[in-house]
Amino acid sequence: MASKNVSNIYVNPAKDNFPKTDGGVTIVIENKNAFGVDSKIKSEKFNETKGIWETACVLQGSEGGLMPHERVEDFLLSTHFFKKGAGKYRIYYEFYKATNLPIPYTSKLGTLTTSVFNIK
Repeated sequence: MASKNVSNIYVNPAKDNFPKTDGGVTIVIENKNAFGVDSKIKSEKFNETKGIWETACVLQGSEGGLMPHERVEDFLLSTHFFKKGAGKYRIYYEFYKATNLPIPYTSKLGTLTTSVFNIK
């Protein structure tokens, strides 16, 4: 599975298929920048009947940011992000430069969606 990137931030599901019994999905994120990064995230499920991506979990601020040159594995819980059950999913990210401003998410770096993965 190919990693996707925007603004020197690389994102990739850890594998193509996740059994429901795993309880969630592992996403690998790497910040290759010399500055910290914050993100917003939502999950999308493919509707086979309509042939479109539909929001499975609305856009929300991520629980933790990325430090400069940091690589993390994020575990997204099925009970929250994938409660629509088995099927094809992808994760949508918005990335922002981390700032000390009182208002977060002001310096947008870009957006991307992960490669598609399955929950079985």
